[in-house]
Amino acid sequence: MDLERSLKLTEKGDYLLTNQGKILLAGFIETSVFEQHEGTITPKRYVYQGTGLISQKRELLFDAELNTIKSYDKKIWHELELRPATYDRVSQLEQLRLSLILGADPKMGFAVEIADRKKIKHYKLDFAGEEVIETDLGPIATIRFHRGAEDDERESNIWLAPSWDFLLVKTTHIEDGTLIAATVSEAYLDGLSLSVTPAEE
Repeated sequence: MDLERSLKLTEKGDYLLTNQGKILLAGFIETSVFEQHEGTITPKRYVYQGTGLISQKRELLFDAELNTIKSYDKKIWHELELRPATYDRVSQLEQLRLSLILGADPKMGFAVEIADRKKIKHYKLDFAGEEVIETDLGPIATIRFHRGAEDDERESNIWLAPSWDFLLVKTTHIEDGTLIAATVSEAYLDGLSLSVTPAEE
């Protein structure tokens, strides 16, 4: 599956993060709209929509004034409590990137709360070291974070490139013994194509 991830500033001053992929007759597109002020992201809306053979839809509406999150799942709306530092599935990664850009120590790890379906899930991203990974663009120097699960049946890893504003360049996820992995093949920052420099090699 080819995956495409993009982050854009809208005319209203919000940020629009889009993540999408397609293979044969199935695919998905998920979007997250959020604000950013002094290094803190405030989610506003998240939508996941399956395409083709997969028609599943999920949606989150964040209401900061009422401290609530309206969550749409399986054609039913649910209400969750909105607490500080609660994100959707994709905006939480942008908060991690932003914190690192502003000087947060990656070795301290990061605790996150994610609104997902009918629950607020608590995760810890643990620093797993520095690694040079091989990609279609060449070898890239990265830092890796690991996220486990209470049932030990799921785990995820993400690799971020410090020289590219901590851009996500690789991710893996294991669930029920199945490995799903994605590695960057093209990357653009401010419209300019990114490439590996001799220092990175």
